[in-house]
Amino acid sequence: MRNLIKRSVVIAALSAAMAVQPLLASEQLPKDRAGGDMLMDAVFVRTTGLAAIVAGSVVFVVALPFTIFSGSVGSSADELVKKPIDYTFRRPLGQIEEQ
Repeated sequence: MRNLIKRSVVIAALSAAMAVQPLLASEQLPKDRAGGDMLMDAVFVRTTGLAAIVAGSVVFVVALPFTIFSGSVGSSADELVKKPIDYTFRRPLGQIEEQ
């Protein structure tokens, strides 16, 4: 079991190290050749966005009794649910910068 965990950590570390290289290389390439940005966006950023949607929804539901009394349900929903949904599903693939 320990060998499996060690191997998994090593593979994850090597994958992360290799994943950073396209990001560094895309800074030197023209914008029409941003395939590395699209790959990183599709594999890592979008999946992180899905996790942010789930986490934000949970936090929104937990905070709902407090936001009802303070009158900030709309702004809470925008920040915790709507913005992660917009960032994950409505922006073009490969455009990682915040809009």
